[in-house]
Amino acid sequence: MKTPSRVPGRIILLLALVPVLLVPLIQWDVAATPPAKPETPPAVVGVAQAVTTELAPTHWAPGSVISRRDAKVASEQEGRVVRVAEVGQKVRAGEPLAVLDDSTLALQQQQGEADLARIQAQLDMAARQEQRYAQLAAQQNIARAQYEQTRADRDMLAQERARAQALLAQTRLRRTQMVVRAPFDGVVAERSVQLGEYVETGAPVARLVDTGAQEVRVRAPVDLARHLAVGVPVEVSVGKRGAEAGDRTIRSHPVSALVPVGDEASRQFELRIAMDDGELPVGTAVDVGIPDARKRAVVAVPRDAVILRRDGDYVLRVAANDIAERLPVKTGAQVGGLVEVQGAVKPGDRLIVRGGERIEAGQAVTIQQDLSRATAAR
Repeated sequence: MKTPSRVPGRIILLLALVPVLLVPLIQWDVAATPPAKPETPPAVVGVAQAVTTELAPTHWAPGSVISRRDAKVASEQEGRVVRVAEVGQKVRAGEPLAVLDDSTLALQQQQGEADLARIQAQLDMAARQEQRYAQLAAQQNIARAQYEQTRADRDMLAQERARAQALLAQTRLRRTQMVVRAPFDGVVAERSVQLGEYVETGAPVARLVDTGAQEVRVRAPVDLARHLAVGVPVEVSVGKRGAEAGDRTIRSHPVSALVPVGDEASRQFELRIAMDDGELPVGTAVDVGIPDARKRAVVAVPRDAVILRRDGDYVLRVAANDIAERLPVKTGAQVGGLVEVQGAVKPGDRLIVRGGERIEAGQAVTIQQDLSRATAAR
């Protein structure tokens, strides 16, 4: 049986061990608690305002940049090619594209010159003899018929000289045509003949393209003809359509020619749009925005403000407290850098046009720059 005097000592020992056992538990609990996340700083964005403007629904039709002067230059004579321009070579009007062998024509020219000289000598002699016979006939020393025969011989030689001159001129012209010259300034786009080949009359030798005289050729439905006329501006888009295509550029150009005759099969007509010299390479594929209705007042936003997603398009509006708000929209007509939108957007709303791809609704933002003027000018 234990004595009562030893029980208080054990209690004191247990009380002394409690702090020692609690210290590791407290340290483990502190280490297991994760640190608080730092507060996310406001995102830096650029904004532009929604505006009220007049836009017209646009019909987009595919077109191509062509040259107003694009020709397959043909040879006017036949012969063997002794020289031809290289592909990509720039030539001026009148410079040779190809040179044919003119050895045969050179011999014909020599023969023609010799025949002309012979006839000229005979004509000179006949003229002198005609003068002598005229004097004798006046003195009645020879018969009048003999004088008239001499004069007829002189006239025949004069006609033979004219014929020889014409034949010689033809030979010289054919020799000049053995050099196929450029009808206008341009670039050799392709060669139809090679060195040493024989070219027939009328066969093309090279394709010459004036890259400075450009226009867009496009075909559109005949129903749109009533909205178009020469001088009416249309939109020419280069690159993929869609707000996500960063390499897309849209410029306004006037209609230069319109053919108001629709094709019976496609029900389309052709129009041409004037372009600046050398603005785009010939053959570039473009999209042409043609108005298909009258202008109407709409709410428009910068094209960069619209974020396209599969579940629906939307814009991000910056509220008065600099908090991003997500507003679903439906897009409509597009002209220049503005897009018609239907939804809760109102004129004057500040919309994020830069830096909005990674911003969520309710996130704080900091406005770095107002791009309203720059966006409207595009």
